[in-house]
Amino acid sequence: MKLGAHCVLYGAEIASDTEAVIKRLADSGAEGCELGERFFGVEDREKLTAVLDKYHVALAGMHANNVKLLDLLHDPGTARTAMEKVARFVSVLPNKNIIVTGGVPDMEQLKTCTLAQGVPHKDLHDPENVRIMAENFNAIAGDIYKEYGVRVNYHNHSWEFADDGLIWFALADYAPEVHFALDTGWAAVSGFDPAELLKQYPGRFHYVHLRDYKKSDNPMALNFNEVHAGYVDLGTGDMDYPRLMRQLNQNLDENDWAIVEYELGNFDQSSYQKALSYLHGIRDMLQTEGR
Repeated sequence: MKLGAHCVLYGAEIASDTEAVIKRLADSGAEGCELGERFFGVEDREKLTAVLDKYHVALAGMHANNVKLLDLLHDPGTARTAMEKVARFVSVLPNKNIIVTGGVPDMEQLKTCTLAQGVPHKDLHDPENVRIMAENFNAIAGDIYKEYGVRVNYHNHSWEFADDGLIWFALADYAPEVHFALDTGWAAVSGFDPAELLKQYPGRFHYVHLRDYKKSDNPMALNFNEVHAGYVDLGTGDMDYPRLMRQLNQNLDENDWAIVEYELGNFDQSSYQKALSYLHGIRDMLQTEGR
């Protein structure tokens, strides 16, 4: 697997000073990076590739930020358009990955909901609706792969694991054309062991997001904001990274990606340097062990 870093930590600077951001990530030991459409856009691929080539950093994938779960259910054409826009951007690049977050109807309201409550909309708690949503998503992902050669990877937060994992397992079971950009932190805080999910669905993972967290007595009673602000430097929390990386080494091929994601909190370039150094060490150890 290859090791990279998410640019979301740098926000609007991704567009205003792209070179500075990419240089920081290269200096941190990142082999690749993930960019979000909401910060960089999809209009200036040549600018981005020139900077990436200069610092020998790959674009691992681009995050499609305008896909909504209710559109996948009720208006799949709108969701398709949002994904295709980003798919076209990466279709001529070496790593043909888009990362899709399923947007929710009222993000501000969700931030104060407990993890157990999930999405504040009844349609996304109904198993039949969620199955239809997954099947619609599957059709779109399959078409995008056929037309653009681009893999659609779904990036979870916490709400997919509400209702005993209703949304996540519907995607796993009814959307085989959709792969997972498993966010290990959000899965773990929601009570689902990332390593076990990797074991349960081999072949569905080519891309993961890595976080670390501190366990709490009743995590599902915490709200989204509390959990989001509570992630810690990778390797300093309760995620068993040697175990997780050993499982990732079984699931991910040499050209697949593990992306460290820092977003909110007291994180900076040194956080990425420490995290990537730690992961490089584990990866080197695993390579000496053999697959």
